[in-house]
Amino acid sequence: MIYEMRTYRLTVGGVAEFEENFAKVIDKRNELSPIMGFFHTEVGDLNRIRHIWQYESLDHRAEVRAKTVSMDWWPPPNGHLILEQESAVLTTPPFRPEPRLGAYGSVYEFRTYTVQPGKTGEVLSRWSEHIAAREELSPLAALFMTDVGPLNQWIHVWAYEDMNHRAEIRKKAHELPNWPPGSRPFLDTQNSEIWVPASFSPMH
Repeated sequence: MIYEMRTYRLTVGGVAEFEENFAKVIDKRNELSPIMGFFHTEVGDLNRIRHIWQYESLDHRAEVRAKTVSMDWWPPPNGHLILEQESAVLTTPPFRPEPRLGAYGSVYEFRTYTVQPGKTGEVLSRWSEHIAAREELSPLAALFMTDVGPLNQWIHVWAYEDMNHRAEIRKKAHELPNWPPGSRPFLDTQNSEIWVPASFSPMH
């Protein structure tokens, strides 16, 4: 499987209308390929939405996108709300091959790390060894590595009940003997944002 993460910057105040229009057609769009998650920013760079799609392969993605060209209901009528669009094709590691779908939290933290070129294997090895202990505190909702788009990105997504729960879990995580899992020497940048799932998001 591969995943496409599409992130849009919207006009100020445009998130509610965008999500409403998206919700009207998402069931039909899911018949072509499933959406994994749909979110908008709560803490960080505001007025953005993010949707994550699952495909069997790049060829499957191309087939689905070709089909949608002839459909008058897709994309939903949100063009007037969009200022910028970004897309990245992602892969996943063996220890989290698919995102966790279902009710895991009302807020999701997307942590995006830029890994030094050629060092993804080092990061993967350390995470593989220590992630089980970290997940005893809270679930790793998803983990992605960029394949097409901004390269060398390590995107891990954590679900929390609320911001207080996040603070509580992070305090406990820092008490673990091997968390963070020793990958910092291989990182160039780190970014963290809080995103809130839409009502129709499978990750919620």
